[in-house]
Amino acid sequence: PRPTPTTTPTTPPAQGGTWAAGRAYQVGDQVTYGGATYRCRQAHTAIPGWEPPNVPALWLQV
Repeated sequence: PRPTPTTTPTTPPAQGGTWAAGRAYQVGDQVTYGGATYRCRQAHTAIPGWEPPNVPALWLQV
């Protein structure tokens, strides 16, 4: 019998979990912070003070 080809994802899944300083976020990544969920609006590496509710230019609450 012939082997069945498998598909490999072309893009990694969006990062999830709790927001963390020092992590590189990409547009569309989702995080939780303070019990709410946020989606990244601009690619960036997070630093203290850039928590989602503090920087609406980077995070959109969903």
